[in-house]
Amino acid sequence: MPAFRQISWATTLVAAGIALAGPASAQSRGDASPLTGTWSGEYVCNQGLTGVTLTVTRGEARDVRALFHFYAAPGNPGVPTGCFEMAGTYDPGSGEMRLEGGRWLLQPPDYVTVDFIGRLDPATGRFAGQVDGPGCGTFRLARRPSPLPVPRACRPRPETVASVQSR
Repeated sequence: MPAFRQISWATTLVAAGIALAGPASAQSRGDASPLTGTWSGEYVCNQGLTGVTLTVTRGEARDVRALFHFYAAPGNPGVPTGCFEMAGTYDPGSGEMRLEGGRWLLQPPDYVTVDFIGRLDPATGRFAGQVDGPGCGTFRLARRPSPLPVPRACRPRPETVASVQSR
């Protein structure tokens, strides 16, 4: 069975940052970043069309962190659920964002992380591009809530949050 490479959006999410909040929460914290919040959509790799929610917890130029949560898409029910941390960079001038897969929080057998390389269009609230991984194609995300709850294994542990906040 070939290994699948899952999208690695914003590598060092630092489990503390997975605030599991949407755009309104980011704005209420005073975060003016066009990146911070919840992005949902689909991507394609060897396993076929797959649902994905990217929760960006830090979205500053040269420092983006996120949680990558993937799951079965309506037309492809055999895809397992998983999640990993991501980290990368964002160029506000060009809109280009690069995210590299990081630490697994929930890893299905034979799956590997992947990277996202794409462009953000703040006017339309869309983020799209290429999935960098074996047998992968494209991704398309929009700023909207996740259709599924994030599994408990993907949520930050209180002791992790406290240790990161104290740094």
